[in-house]
Amino acid sequence: MSSLQLSTKRRRSSVRSGFSLVEIIIVLVMMAVIAAMAIPKLNLSQYRADAGAQQVRSVFQTAQRTSFTRQYDVIVSVDTAQFALRIAEDKNNDGIIQATEWKFWRPTGEGNQFAIPPKGLNASTVTSSVIGAQLKIVNGMKSVIFHRDGSTSTDVEIYVQSEYKGRTDYRAISVTRATGRTELYRLSGTGATATWQVVQ
Repeated sequence: MSSLQLSTKRRRSSVRSGFSLVEIIIVLVMMAVIAAMAIPKLNLSQYRADAGAQQVRSVFQTAQRTSFTRQYDVIVSVDTAQFALRIAEDKNNDGIIQATEWKFWRPTGEGNQFAIPPKGLNASTVTSSVIGAQLKIVNGMKSVIFHRDGSTSTDVEIYVQSEYKGRTDYRAISVTRATGRTELYRLSGTGATATWQVVQ
């Protein structure tokens, strides 16, 4: 057998490894078509609203833990104009935030704002995005004070809204006065049939 016949035989018997350029392009085109069909189905408004509400809820939970562990009041103020929350440690428990007292801001996230929903948690008409019977006004903002025992100055409901491509989603965060416990709710449905459901 000549060397030419031997090399031809080896080429035929060798296993092809890898993919051709044409095969790779076909797979990429198929993936692009599937992605193009799936992306419009995503409800970014819902994800934004969930993220904003979780952010608000975590601020309240952080304030409660801080007041309990450090044994002084923590004031959470809601800035409805800037869509942000301010946490301030009131070390002398006087209800006033001094320049020397520690404070920081948390935004509600991109596309989120405090807003009035179509109906409140108790199926009542809502007149403000922040509701509480004994809300304090600190530096011109509605505020909740977390006390050293973990309780708050008032029961409070905060409503967050997110809009994306014509869709609006609402979330509510409630804080219980006696325990400082927070609950997160999602408004499901539209119009008169819309109901608030607890988010786990």
